[in-house]
Amino acid sequence: MKHLAPKRLRRWLYTVTAILGGLVVAAPLSSAVSQTIDPPSAVVSGTVFEDGNGNDVFDAREKVLPGVTVSDGATIVVTDADGRYSLDTPIERRTTDLVFITQPAGYSVGTDKFKTPRFYRDLGELATGEAKSVDFGLTKDPKSAGSNFTFGNVADPHVNAQLTDQVKEINSTKEDLAFIQVSGDLTNNATQAEFDFYKAATALSPVPVWPAVGNHEYAAGVGYAARINNYRTNVGPEWYSFDYGDRHFLVLENNGAAPFEEQLEWAKQDLAQNVGDKRLVVLTHQPMNVPFGSNSMYDQYGAILEQYGAELILVGHEHSNDVEPNSAFAGSAKHVQTSSSSYTIDNSPRGFRYVEMTDETFKNPFRMYGAQQDLTITSPAAGSSVPLDGFPGIQVNAYDTSDAPTKVQFKVDEGNWRPLKSSGEFTWHSALPDDVRAGAHTVEVRAVDAAGASWSTSSKFTLTKESAILPKAGANWSQHHGDQGHTGVATDKIEAGQRLAWSYRTEGTFLTGSPVIVGGIVYAGTRDENGDGNSAVHAVDQATGKKLWSYPVPSSVHGSIAVSDGLVFVPTLRGTLFAVDAATGKLKWQHDPEPAPEGYNQRTYGYYGVTVAEGKVLYPYQSRHGEANLGLLIALDVKTGERIWASAMSGATMSDGTPAVADGRVYVGNQTADRVIAYDLTTGTKLWTGGAELGGWQDGVPSAANGRVYIGSNNGIIARDGVTGATLWTYKSPHPLLVNGGATPAAPTIAGDVIYMGFPSGAVTALDAATGSVLWDRLLPGAQYRAGIHSSPALSGDTLFVGSNNGSFYALDSNTGRSLWEHEIGTWVSAGPAVSGNTVVVGAFDGNLYAYTPDGEAAKRSVPGK
Repeated sequence: MKHLAPKRLRRWLYTVTAILGGLVVAAPLSSAVSQTIDPPSAVVSGTVFEDGNGNDVFDAREKVLPGVTVSDGATIVVTDADGRYSLDTPIERRTTDLVFITQPAGYSVGTDKFKTPRFYRDLGELATGEAKSVDFGLTKDPKSAGSNFTFGNVADPHVNAQLTDQVKEINSTKEDLAFIQVSGDLTNNATQAEFDFYKAATALSPVPVWPAVGNHEYAAGVGYAARINNYRTNVGPEWYSFDYGDRHFLVLENNGAAPFEEQLEWAKQDLAQNVGDKRLVVLTHQPMNVPFGSNSMYDQYGAILEQYGAELILVGHEHSNDVEPNSAFAGSAKHVQTSSSSYTIDNSPRGFRYVEMTDETFKNPFRMYGAQQDLTITSPAAGSSVPLDGFPGIQVNAYDTSDAPTKVQFKVDEGNWRPLKSSGEFTWHSALPDDVRAGAHTVEVRAVDAAGASWSTSSKFTLTKESAILPKAGANWSQHHGDQGHTGVATDKIEAGQRLAWSYRTEGTFLTGSPVIVGGIVYAGTRDENGDGNSAVHAVDQATGKKLWSYPVPSSVHGSIAVSDGLVFVPTLRGTLFAVDAATGKLKWQHDPEPAPEGYNQRTYGYYGVTVAEGKVLYPYQSRHGEANLGLLIALDVKTGERIWASAMSGATMSDGTPAVADGRVYVGNQTADRVIAYDLTTGTKLWTGGAELGGWQDGVPSAANGRVYIGSNNGIIARDGVTGATLWTYKSPHPLLVNGGATPAAPTIAGDVIYMGFPSGAVTALDAATGSVLWDRLLPGAQYRAGIHSSPALSGDTLFVGSNNGSFYALDSNTGRSLWEHEIGTWVSAGPAVSGNTVVVGAFDGNLYAYTPDGEAAKRSVPGK
């Protein structure tokens, strides 16, 4: 028989006793069995003091600190007038016993050699009746007494290979950074080797790093105490609090395995004791306002957090940027979900946030990793010849990960330095000076950050006296990838050599949601990475690039919009679908997800785009409660929004994409990897469900034509029979991944017998549509954080237009894959282009639409094999 250690044996006995005691209700047992045993405890006591000489020992005449809360995670006590505390702690609630304090504002608890704050003490495994003396020495910290401070917010680092550099990059800011906070998933499997890796990275931080528990911090083991023990022994208790300035930070464990009532009661004690007139910030792992975040029991925290006026809730878990200022859960707080430092699921760049606190408010700007004093002149393009008449203006993208530019200037030739006006997080722009004439010129640009550091670039261009080719409307490109099947083939044929006709600037961002063009108007929806009110659908005149109207929506437009019957259909991240008049921008109707049952908070996702076919608006969305809890594909009447049918999907994880329609069937990617579900377009009857053969997250957009349906996943593509769902072939890009996680959101382009596909390896590949054999394979350049293809390629004649995360927009020869033309934008170009008439329009992560006409120089095409 295997013998249990005394402490583990007692825990087993208490568990068995509790179970047997619970059985008494159903079947009375002897009184001896039903009696409970008082859990053993130990007494921990000590002094909290100001450590004047920094020796971490309570010396005579050192100042004591009354009114500081001390806890074991179950009970909170407060130091008395002599700075003393005494805590009767149950020793069986966890394997390793910890005691910790709430760091008061104006003081620092210090850090260990790994920069984890020393707010707790590891007591090992206390024995029954043991008395332990533990003092806490704090040092004065004037920085933490002020109300204006900035800290770094990181989510889901998952011990990724770049973590060390990421910690350095966050700390490279010239701002006086207060600390870094990590919103969980420090590790993958909570092994000691992973904690060692994590701590080796945080050790390089000059400022403290405060952790929170993620679901990946649950190690193997039986029972919560065993599963959380490695986290506790490495970085401290799973819930705690600290003060900094006029903010009280409450750190919670909301991953579902922790004793719920125990933490809830502790949190109530902590808030009652510590908030006072301070502003409340909550740090945790799983979002409590989205379908696949924390368990619904955590809805109980909503009223409590709102009672104390929580202003900010910082989370991770979903590996996505999703900011909601006014949630039904804890409505006083702005819910800020930050993209993962390891890999993303919404296909956004990896990054973090600087949270900038002031007396009255705060900002939470998202910052992409890997940008050191970037400066790209997008107009005029380097080496270009541009008509003076109709010149689109000077436009620059300037970005630095750790220190954003506060001023950007330009000059032409030997002229004076002139200011550029900012737009969004990247772009600066100005009209061309009136005194610049036709001829050869040099434009020089200089960016300056708040500390006065500057960086510059220049390029040569030529202004000509010729007339500019103006954008002209042609065939409609009315939905994602051009049509209801997402084939990506344009009716209009445009040459490869392009020139920028105009740029339409927004304050939001464009990711994989693509623009559409109908009747000479460009429509596009913006994401809002920071929750600053930049979610909207925009209508832009194709000929001039001038704004016709914009319609604000309450959450990001992540998926692609669609236009039909004089209406613009706008999917939003919180699941509401808006139908807006295409001519006026006025709301015609909207469809809202069903409410949650009484007592619960409904949580919804609308990452999908929308498709229109045969008078039906097809829109998938997901919710925590009700009929959409595994995802729901709805068909609505185009004109009225009335439901025609609804059919369940199968996804209990965040899913992305846009439905495709062909041959009377609707195809939707769902759940994980390359799973596709097929439905009857008329009735909504589910016809078949494909497997998940390629692995990876579900973020692909299916394309369907010629009896087949294709979808990308995990650096590959799979072809299935459109009628049966049988797998016909699969292909994996042979080049290594350049986008962590293998996201493959590009929709395949179907041109007769050829498929064109972009991969996160950075490859654009032409494949035989029937067999999957490679016709050509073109690897576009890239580097860490700046590589891979998320853009859905668009075919116009024999030219394939595609964006790259390396920051450029390309025209490739569709016969050979040769690069014929390139325009450097300087930010991710993940949106698929739209083609109409003589114009190609694409959106970029800088929040701008770029419209091109065929008036530029292109490389000569080559004949295959020569």
